[in-house]
Parts: sequence; C-alpha cells; structure tokens
Amino acid sequence: MTTIVDLRVVSRNHDRYEQAIRSRPAVQRAISYFQDNIGKITNTEDFMKDDKLYRFVLEAFDLGSQAKSRGLIRKVLEEGVTDGASTANRMSDAKFKEMATILGFAESGGENLKQPAVVQAIIDRYVDVTLEVDSEAQNPAVRLGLYFQRRAGNITNWYQVMADSALRKVVYTTLGLPDQTALLDVDKQKALLEKRMDIADLQDPAKVSKLMDRFAAMYDLQNGSSTATASMPSIGPISRSGRASIISIDPSITMSLMSFPRF
Repeated sequence: MTTIVDLRVVSRNHDRYEQAIRSRPAVQRAISYFQDNIGKITNTEDFMKDDKLYRFVLEAFDLGSQAKSRGLIRKVLEEGVTDGASTANRMSDAKFKEMATILGFAESGGENLKQPAVVQAIIDRYVDVTLEVDSEAQNPAVRLGLYFQRRAGNITNWYQVMADSALRKVVYTTLGLPDQTALLDVDKQKALLEKRMDIADLQDPAKVSKLMDRFAAMYDLQNGSSTATASMPSIGPISRSGRASIISIDPSITMSLMSFPRF
C-alpha cells in the first residue's frame, strides 16, 4: 500500500488503535502508576528520583530519546519558564518548554499535577506518542505524518519547524526541498518557506489533511514507491504571492487534538 493509504487507515481508525494501546497490560500499569503518584511530586528532585514517572513524562512529551540527558532535564525543570534566559526558553526544541510549563515545578511546586484534567492530558499524550512510535514499524512516514498532525495546530512560526527534525522532514518533503536545505542559514530557510507556503494554513485541519496527502505521495515518490506518482494529489494553484495554496477538502483524516490543556 502507499503511504497515503497507510496514513488514512491509521488516522480514520485512530480511536480503535488508541484503545488497543490502552488495553495493553504494560501500558495499563504505567498509566496506573502515573495516576497514583504524579500528584505527590512537588519538585524536580523527587520527580527525577522516580524513574517510572520520569520516563513516562518524557515519553509523553516526545522526549524519550533524552532520558539519559538527566543534567539537561534537571536544568530545564529547575529553572522553569518565567525567566526568558532559562534553559527551557533557550532550547530550540519547544517540547522542553512545554514539559517545564506543564509540570511547573519552578513556578508552582507541581500544583498543575494535582489537576485531573492535566493528568489525563499527559496520559492521552503518552498514548498518542506510543501509537506514533508503533506506526513506524509499518511505515516511518506514518509516524511522521501522525506527529505532524498532532502538532500542526501549535505551530506559529517557521523557526519551530526548522528546530524540530520531524516537522522539518514533513514540510521539506511536501515542498520537494532537498535535505541539504536544512544546512542553509535559518533566515534563508525561513524566507524560502514563506515563499512556498502560508504558515497560517497549519491552523486549518482541512488544509493540514490536504498537506498530509501531499507529504505521503512525495515521500513515496522519493523512496521508490511504484504507485506514488499515480496517487499524488495536486497541492493546488500557485497564489499571487508565489506560494502553493493548500485547497480545502473534506477533512476525512483530521485527528482530534486534546482541548485541555493544549500542548
């Protein structure tokens, strides 16, 4: 099957796949432990001493690969986000700041983590990330697509895209830009992206859905799928500004984003 089909299948059946993940004994144990213990944590030190909580949260914030970087994580959480010069605010990857903001050890001693809605949002995020990671075994592009769909609504500038290797891969593949583009000066990359696409389109689920179709087709084309060309959708006419217009379509593969909190 093509990546378009793979991505649509997972997206259209997202709730079913998600429920299957939640029903796994290991996931149930991890969620139960998190629910029972996260509200007791009031500072960074106690959080980092509990390896189960530590790894659960990092996975939920797409930072599982940083689990061994304990010194960095400690600085991110201890310094918080109030000071503009804090480590979290200086990191190019916005996920560090998201994590520090939601945990709030520096600002409120973890009071956020006593709110059931916040706890549930972190759990939902953990399940979403687990689904994305699992999808990579079938098709790496599906993981990229699901990740992009989940984060698209929070993207407000091109620097966020350039700082995130997965977001950058999706956008550059969609626009047919070679990987070497990432080696350009960031301001030159930003100018190039602005000419090609209106970042405001990422706030429109229907346009994101259309962009995902284009990404999937371009990914298959670049990776040798024999059916990619036939299934490639048109990204639409070129606007007066020279940018491709991602035309609206039925948002059949739009995924639900958590409404509270949004992170």
